[in-house]
Amino acid sequence: MHIFLSLLPFLLVIVLMAMAIILVTSWRQARKMTCNSWQKRQQRYIERPELHPVQQLEIHRLDARTIELTTVDGETLSALYRPGTNGATIILCHGYKMDCSEMIPIAAMLERYGYGVLLPDLRSHGHSSGELISFGYHEWRDLEAAVEFILTQHPDQTIGLFGNSMGGALALCYTARDPRISAVVAQSPYASIAHTINLSVKRFTGLPAYPFAPLINFFAQRQLQFNSAAVAPLHCIGDISPRAIFLMMGGQDQVVPYEGIFALEKAAGQPVELWFDEQLDHVEFYHRHPQEFEQRVARFFDRTLHHHEVHSKTDSA
Repeated sequence: MHIFLSLLPFLLVIVLMAMAIILVTSWRQARKMTCNSWQKRQQRYIERPELHPVQQLEIHRLDARTIELTTVDGETLSALYRPGTNGATIILCHGYKMDCSEMIPIAAMLERYGYGVLLPDLRSHGHSSGELISFGYHEWRDLEAAVEFILTQHPDQTIGLFGNSMGGALALCYTARDPRISAVVAQSPYASIAHTINLSVKRFTGLPAYPFAPLINFFAQRQLQFNSAAVAPLHCIGDISPRAIFLMMGGQDQVVPYEGIFALEKAAGQPVELWFDEQLDHVEFYHRHPQEFEQRVARFFDRTLHHHEVHSKTDSA
């Protein structure tokens, strides 16, 4: 007993040091996960030049022009825009720390059906201004700027949204907010940050979920000064009805827990369509099942944005 008591101060020091290391590591990782510096974004294009939007436009033969959007809170967004011929435009939202080039293959597919396409680099991504990612808390204004641009150019346009991962969650939340959006597709969206934080922390930091995930979530919310519950699709998806929702999720998703998609489906009003494939990982539907993906997405938008069937240019050629 005497030996234990003599060692107790040293044990307390070790415990306190371990706690301090965990807290500092969590704070730094929270900062890392919510920051996307201009330098790192440009380095990505240097290391992977084929991922630059210009290269992707050439690869997928999408004749889109670069435009600049300004949000109501002063952010400057880079975006790609191609006007359509069928009276409807789709805004495509990329995922976390990606950019508009991620969405170019899907945009090129939609363009073949006559849709206009608008692909913004969300704030703090790609060539847009900003360096902090708020997971939709501020990014909804980016979609608002995109919608305003489309309706200024073509006041009678019908508008749909398509989003991947974080962009899918953002698309769902924004559709619930803006009645001008007629339909939304979300591929691999999370139900809430709280629901996905354990898996996401492990994926993006390499750290174990416990004890780091709740601490990183806590520090990220303090650094960004917002409550993550405010950007949870699960809390607002029910407000989208009677407008149509199309959800996609893979059962092998290593970024977002797949169970959340069933909670979203249950919380959504009608009409809602779910494509669940237990063999697919994160945002793999287009790449693994391109023909079925095209058929399902094109039919969904044709059904929800038009009163008549729209065919691709390839079909009519």
